Amino acid sequence: MLNKDKDDLPLLLLSVIMGVFVIAFIVSETTGNRNYQSEYTFDEAVSSHMEKNTQDVTIQNGELTNADEDQIRKYMTTDKDHYPLQHMDLRDKVDTDIETLNEILEGKGILENRGETFLEAQNLHDINVMYLISHAQLETGNGQSELAQGIKTDETYYNFFGIGAFDKQAVESGASYAEQENWSSPEAAILGGAKFISDNYVNNYQNTLYKMRWNPENPGHHQYATDIRWPVIIADIMSSYYNEYSLSTGNMEYTEYRNDK
Repeated sequence: MLNKDKDDLPLLLLSVIMGVFVIAFIVSETTGNRNYQSEYTFDEAVSSHMEKNTQDVTIQNGELTNADEDQIRKYMTTDKDHYPLQHMDLRDKVDTDIETLNEILEGKGILENRGETFLEAQNLHDINVMYLISHAQLETGNGQSELAQGIKTDETYYNFFGIGAFDKQAVESGASYAEQENWSSPEAAILGGAKFISDNYVNNYQNTLYKMRWNPENPGHHQYATDIRWPVIIADIMSSYYNEYSLSTGNMEYTEYRNDK
């Protein structure tokens, strides 16, 4: 029996080593920073945006204008130091509480005291609550926009994330979408908007702000916003909250374009 145990030791040791390797591989695949590899080169992706006329716009001198190629290249940069939170995986939930969220939302118009609903949206739809708040803050002008205040038809309908709100007729089209979805309360607008974003973007492969705007898997298609600054503005707002409340950031998923050199 003793000799048999000795003979089995190398096999047992090998099994242990393989087990450790498998666990390490799983952990490396599910935690920490990672890269998303696009099938396109950076130049091909930029050209796709230019050729498909994807209505890439920006603000110059207070006016909405079409973005030129140089501006698109600037905001498409994937430099890890360039607004890094635009590359954070938005599927990662934030460990926070209602009181903290309500403190953040203080003075934000119709968004004020909606911390409980935003936290519910995170838990229901697996989407980062700091992103949801920052996005709503941008789209509603800190809770003050006409669309955020509610558009009255047969009932009053709300839209906090600019869903269906096209640039030239943002109020009309955004209100129409809110009515279609029956977002007849601020709570319905938050939960319904979070579900839309989760189902169509964050939990449907476009899981970072960068991917939501630039879609490196299929450049020029299925973009959340027309403003080329959209991901970095939201990332900047999020960053201020992560710093102020000493929050741990989620995993990063940096986009890399194909390099043919």
